[in-house]
Amino acid sequence: MAKKCFCISGKILALNLFGKRYSKKIIKKRDLKKYKLYLHPAVAVDGIIEKDNKILLIKRKNNPFKGCFALPGGFVECGETVEEAVVREIREETGLITKVKSLLGVYSSPDRDPRGHVISIVFVLDVVGGKLKAGDDAKEAEFFDLNNLPKLAFDHKKIIEDYMRWKNG
Repeated sequence: MAKKCFCISGKILALNLFGKRYSKKIIKKRDLKKYKLYLHPAVAVDGIIEKDNKILLIKRKNNPFKGCFALPGGFVECGETVEEAVVREIREETGLITKVKSLLGVYSSPDRDPRGHVISIVFVLDVVGGKLKAGDDAKEAEFFDLNNLPKLAFDHKKIIEDYMRWKNG
């Protein structure tokens, strides 16, 4: 039997009561009360992969921040762990097969994502296979020198700064 996941997150992201992936309708507070649903943040993951003092970034294919560079990542799906989600998202967006090396941190500012309150759990990963190729939500995937990064989406500049402090002890 397939598991149902009823979660109202952010402004519009939600599985509706009839099993469609995302509701097109903004859900009113009275409907939440009627169906005994509760608003809560969405959970996302982002991955940091470094090679030769360069960090892997993707150019976003979709809004928000379409055309901007970001760490590869995305939303956690119902039924998967955050570790599974980050490995899946990295594979889908970059073609690389990875394994989690370490947890870097949790980023939970309510305004970090214009779509609504999204908490991101950020991992440092090692590449164990695959070939670098943009896919899924990524228009491009490439390594950038840590000292010469492009303008970044979301709060990814802060995340990379935190990574540099973590890396340097």
